[in-house]
Amino acid sequence: MVKKHIISLISCILLATPAMAEGKFHRFLTTQSVSDRKWFNHIDVAGTIGTSGLGFDVAFPMSEWAQLRVGGVWMPYIHFDPTFGIEVAEDLPKEIQGNRFNQIADKLQGILGTRPELSVQMEGDVNMSNFKCLVDIFPIKKNRNFHVTVGFYYGNTDFITAVVSPYSMRNMTAIGALNSLYRKALGDKDGIIIDVEEMGVTLPEGISFENTNKELRKWGEKHGNTVKNWDELYGREVENKVYSENAFNVAIGQYSHDIVAKEDIYYDYTAELDNPYNVQIGTDKQGNPIYREVKYQTDENGRPIVKGGIRYHKGELMHKSGDPIRMAPDENNQISVSGRGWWKIKPFVGVGYSVPITKDRRTTLGIDAGVTIWGGTPAIDVKVPLGQDATGNPVYNTVNLVKDAKSMPGSVDRYVKLVKLLPVMPEISIRIAQRLW
Repeated sequence: MVKKHIISLISCILLATPAMAEGKFHRFLTTQSVSDRKWFNHIDVAGTIGTSGLGFDVAFPMSEWAQLRVGGVWMPYIHFDPTFGIEVAEDLPKEIQGNRFNQIADKLQGILGTRPELSVQMEGDVNMSNFKCLVDIFPIKKNRNFHVTVGFYYGNTDFITAVVSPYSMRNMTAIGALNSLYRKALGDKDGIIIDVEEMGVTLPEGISFENTNKELRKWGEKHGNTVKNWDELYGREVENKVYSENAFNVAIGQYSHDIVAKEDIYYDYTAELDNPYNVQIGTDKQGNPIYREVKYQTDENGRPIVKGGIRYHKGELMHKSGDPIRMAPDENNQISVSGRGWWKIKPFVGVGYSVPITKDRRTTLGIDAGVTIWGGTPAIDVKVPLGQDATGNPVYNTVNLVKDAKSMPGSVDRYVKLVKLLPVMPEISIRIAQRLW
């Protein structure tokens, strides 16, 4: 009899279990059970504005004590205009600088139709955009207004770009043209800048272009002995004078520490071939050959024959601390400045507080404050031309104005000092959120 009751009880439990399970699953799917769940029981959408720029995020709970926020933030358009001064020759008093500049400017205006100016204006933009993934932790169970936030931002590392403005581009073109003529004059003492007779033009008796070389070298003549003697480099003695490397330089400050050469660097005045030829250096994806034009005479080791020879040996001191930093236009008559951070993934930690601002408590206003870790002080780079490598390609020294430079012009110095404060980026933002359900 007892066995019958036990069997009957077990049968009832077994029959009731599926029904109970079905009922719980049904309640889990109802709206009421959604509010009971600890995760994904509501979704908030929000807009933000703060020191990182404009942003948005979507938030939903992970448990009763944490919620996940994902979204994006980008810096709105910020424009800045750094200005650099022009230096004529090197290490000369301002009065002589001014006189020589006017001489060169008059000549260039007659030749090129444009008169250079004593400064170069640049145009720069700040561009920062990041994906964000943050977790809000509510440490006080009865106070959901306060939270601690941890997470990360993921985004671009290059955040500043500055190039010569269209207004100053003609100025840079004139400077680049004169520097090219000037280097030719230094490397070819007895030659002429423009040999019109080779073009089939017969010059009247007594007229010559040879004096142009002498004038250009005179403009570059300097006092002191802070650079190598160009005449000695080219195996010539011309009154034992010392000349500037360029007729025009863009002065940006001084080196803050010694700079050494990372490779052998040659002067960029090379012996060009009368008949350049192509050599195959590889193939493209379709198997078609890729060629490189050979423009220069080479020695038995395949190195271009350079008039004046090597400029710096690998490991040789190029600049001492305190030496001036001088830029010159590149082959595109351009100088550029770029800013870069270190980590693409930037950790964030902070705190926040939010309060409802509507009667139904579905709209909230909050403020968040914290820090983003960049992984190091961002860099602001400029490229200083040095010459060319063993294959004839141009070589530049990348100067980080944040750590390699000092005594910079006023506007540039302010930007650099601001960047030096950013190894840890302060973050303050206001967030307005709306609950969808």
